[in-house]
Amino acid sequence: MNLSHILDGATMIRNYRTSSKPRKHGAITRLWLEKPVLRAGKFVAGAGIIVQTCADHVHIRAAMKIEVASHIVHHKKGEPILDLANTDIDKVLGIGVKIDIVVKPGELYVYREMTFEMNFTGQRPEFCSHSLKKYRLISLFCGIGGLTTAFVNTGACESALGLDIDEVANNPFDWEGKGKDPSYRAYSIETFQLNYPDSLVYWGDLKSINNLYVPKCDIALISAPCVEYSLLGGRMEGLLEHFVPHMVRVLRQAEVRAIFIENVPKYFNSDTYHSFVSLLQMDFPYVYHQKIDSYDYGSIDHRIRGYSVLLSDKSEFSFPEPIKTPTSRRKRLKDYLSSTKDRTWSDIEGSTMGYFYNQHHQQYSETGFTAAKNKKLLVTENAVEIACITKGYGKIQSNQSYLLDKDQQRFSKFTPQEILNILGYPGWFKFVDGCSNTRQYELLGNSVNVRPIEAIASRVVTALMEIDIRHQSKSSFKVKETSVYEVNADGQIAFVIN
Repeated sequence: MNLSHILDGATMIRNYRTSSKPRKHGAITRLWLEKPVLRAGKFVAGAGIIVQTCADHVHIRAAMKIEVASHIVHHKKGEPILDLANTDIDKVLGIGVKIDIVVKPGELYVYREMTFEMNFTGQRPEFCSHSLKKYRLISLFCGIGGLTTAFVNTGACESALGLDIDEVANNPFDWEGKGKDPSYRAYSIETFQLNYPDSLVYWGDLKSINNLYVPKCDIALISAPCVEYSLLGGRMEGLLEHFVPHMVRVLRQAEVRAIFIENVPKYFNSDTYHSFVSLLQMDFPYVYHQKIDSYDYGSIDHRIRGYSVLLSDKSEFSFPEPIKTPTSRRKRLKDYLSSTKDRTWSDIEGSTMGYFYNQHHQQYSETGFTAAKNKKLLVTENAVEIACITKGYGKIQSNQSYLLDKDQQRFSKFTPQEILNILGYPGWFKFVDGCSNTRQYELLGNSVNVRPIEAIASRVVTALMEIDIRHQSKSSFKVKETSVYEVNADGQIAFVIN
């Protein structure tokens, strides 16, 4: 198997474990090729393909017009699907085996996951992002690409690799009901790839990515799962330590020079964070940290997060100062809204919102967890601040913000596009087709506010430029080599420079 040839020009690498299909004489390996994989490879429903089984891999490619196809790409609701199971594939892959699927335009290569050294750096193959010339980004736990978007917005950065597992277990809203299989699409990964088509995407577990798949980059972006540290999550701190060695492994392989970390404030007091910084202290001795409320950086929402920047070299980096804008000059909610006329309104009376202000308030008034506690639950279009939008925004919750109609009898959710506006996403950022409002609310709630991160990103880029200019200046200032010398009147040797 020629890995250099296989990986050359790859746009996606999918890592997962094979399943099985029952047969008369026992189960055999099932190779299920998901919709995002087929779409990334430009395979369309109804097209003919050639499936070739080799000694150590399976090769799938689009059939040419003069060829007789061995299989046809099927479809479900107009989307491509491919379900393969035969004895040849069973011999090469096996049941319950972790595999890598390398996706290229019109081609798929499937082989068993390869082992790797935990502390290995070596020659890399050329991926689709190899030609990028600006500061190159690698994003771990990339999601829809919020961190990447903030850095790309500086005009000095390009995405070289986005990595996320994006599994069913991480998307609880995808389950239609108990006892039913989820109809799943990788909305995070596909949205990231839609907005960053020149970037390599690794769809799989961070712990499984092979060093060969990691391109050389300048800046690492990390927004690890926060559910173990968030007040809204399980608060089972420390269970993510198994990510740390692999984060370090990947970043050393990428040879990054700057690391940017975003998470809930409690994460930065955890053993996970301190272990990560400790393992990298020799390579990244300059560590900066700050807690920031997005509202203090010009946003209308309150999203309090911690941010850390690790640099491999000394610079004048510092976090930007908060913006002290008078309330009268701040943007209003209406500046982010698409329309207040053509939108869906719900009556407060008899709804969940009405329950929050009546029975719920009476029952929990002593606890403080009531609608009255959240002064930003119902806001007008002239509001200058709203609550933090979380992944459960699709459901009516007492800790969120909703638009109050002028008659004060009705309310409305913000649309996903309005939330994109509020969070500072640029106009060119789009969700993949077929992503419902419920999914978009979830993805945006798990995302970031772009504004403060873009401000920090500008400082990180400036720090790298400062370091690069300093190194270039040092390397260009060299004494011209010569072997000509003379002895002066005092008997001292002096070099003659021509």
